[in-house]
Amino acid sequence: MRSHVPHIVGRDLHLRELAGALTDACAQRGRGVFLVGEAGIGKTRLAAEAVGMAVDHGMRVLRGRSTTTGPAVPFRPLTEALMSLFRGGEPLDDLPLGPYRPVLGRLIPDWGGDVPAGSSMIVLGEAVLRLLIATGRDRGTLLLLEDLHDADPETLAVVEYLVDNLDQAPVLLVATIRTEPCDALDLAESARWRRVGTTLDLAPLTRAEVAALAASQLGTDPAGVPAPALDRLWEDSAGSPLLAEERLQSMITSG
Repeated sequence: MRSHVPHIVGRDLHLRELAGALTDACAQRGRGVFLVGEAGIGKTRLAAEAVGMAVDHGMRVLRGRSTTTGPAVPFRPLTEALMSLFRGGEPLDDLPLGPYRPVLGRLIPDWGGDVPAGSSMIVLGEAVLRLLIATGRDRGTLLLLEDLHDADPETLAVVEYLVDNLDQAPVLLVATIRTEPCDALDLAESARWRRVGTTLDLAPLTRAEVAALAASQLGTDPAGVPAPALDRLWEDSAGSPLLAEERLQSMITSG
């Protein structure tokens, strides 16, 4: 569901962190940022704001998403993100990738062919890193991987390698992860402890923030939201922005 709220409520600290991370990436100080929270808490909306800020910076944006729908596809979010490089018609054959280009045939059909035998996840991770650096050298790159909790082990291995080696690259990796125990969450926590990544936990909105969200959608101030309506929104949403918006839309539709 696309939010009807013109600005994000209750996420100022997260937005400042993302803005700083994007600025750092443009200055060759990349890193990983993991947006962690339960379903409907606003991870996708916050990621969309990061995309908007990256576009404002003139950065390249590459997006991919993991999914459990259909048969498992190794490297799906990475392949989806990297294939967008070829849609704009930019010449990419002369990128300084050296022996790493054939390895990328595992992810990019345009460069398919004889993949070197025995190439490891480390070699593939280095190949992806070099591609991201080469394509973002003059403008910086945001690599957004959504729903990383659904990613396959191969994808997570490459992501871990990237996060460990972005400190001198013009690349910001942003990933969204649900709070349920999973390998992606373990990866994010490990990156945080090793100080190579940042974890931004998205907590439920407070009652005051739900009031601000409703006011924003109604085009009024928080004091103008009727108390009974706010009570219902707060009780039904438990601080989930998505549920609060859906409930408010239902109330408006039903009169």
